[in-house]
Amino acid sequence: MLLWSSFLDLLRVVLFSLAHVCGGGLGGGIVLLSLLIRLALLPLTLRLALRAHEYRVAIRRIAPKLETLQRRHAKDPAALAVATRDLYGANGLGLAPKGTFLGTLVQMPIGAGVYQVIAASAKRAARFLWIGDLSRPDALVASVAAGLAGAAVAAGPATGVSRSAVAVASAVTFVVAWKLSAGVGLYWVASNIVGVVQSLLLRRAVARTEA
Repeated sequence: MLLWSSFLDLLRVVLFSLAHVCGGGLGGGIVLLSLLIRLALLPLTLRLALRAHEYRVAIRRIAPKLETLQRRHAKDPAALAVATRDLYGANGLGLAPKGTFLGTLVQMPIGAGVYQVIAASAKRAARFLWIGDLSRPDALVASVAAGLAGAAVAAGPATGVSRSAVAVASAVTFVVAWKLSAGVGLYWVASNIVGVVQSLLLRRAVARTEA
């Protein structure tokens, strides 16, 4: 608990220092903090995204064999589970992409800490750009965050990306961002900007590998 409190205090100091750099505007501090955190995590998240893409490709490759096993063991779930596990193992696949657990373990506390500090700080923030109150939802902020979320999905590797996936990403982001404060919405905007960059880098890496 003490370690968590110290981490939150550190984030607050960084946030208000960045706000001072932005002329005292907490909104600018939120954007800068979000960008810095997301960029610092980019090497990790990009590596995990690449592994997730490779995992999906591998699953699609063995899909016909999975369908065969499902038909063969349709009435025996236990046998199907064993056969599926063996098939995954024979193709070097686990139940999830490599590094997923460790990556989540690293990202979750950082993301939760940044969210908590921004949500609390937004309650006492002055206006920022067109936003009169950072503690209240803002439709334009939610719309920008939603558009960037959809763009991040669309900018990824073409394989497996559908219009419905882009629409779902945008819609979910808008609905959630609309119910949160504009300060948190700014965090999502900045984070999704880096998300778009990550998707473009992932697309490039995949194209280079396939070439």
